[in-house]
Amino acid sequence: MKNLQQFNQDTDTKENVRNYFIDILEKEAIRRVFDREDVTALAEAREIINKAFDNLDVLFPQKVVKKNIENEAR
Repeated sequence: MKNLQQFNQDTDTKENVRNYFIDILEKEAIRRVFDREDVTALAEAREIINKAFDNLDVLFPQKVVKKNIENEAR
């Protein structure tokens, strides 16, 4: 689980992976449309991918870093 937590905290990598999966699905959907195949499952797969990535935020919430504010005027 620690690896998933690290993955979720690396927001750039997380979004790149999500976008990669969605891009692959879209390319497959286009291929299937032109081949007159059913694409219903691909729309469902996209929802599942998005739900899985959103669930990472529930499982591993981003840590809020408290900043120590010093009053330099004192």
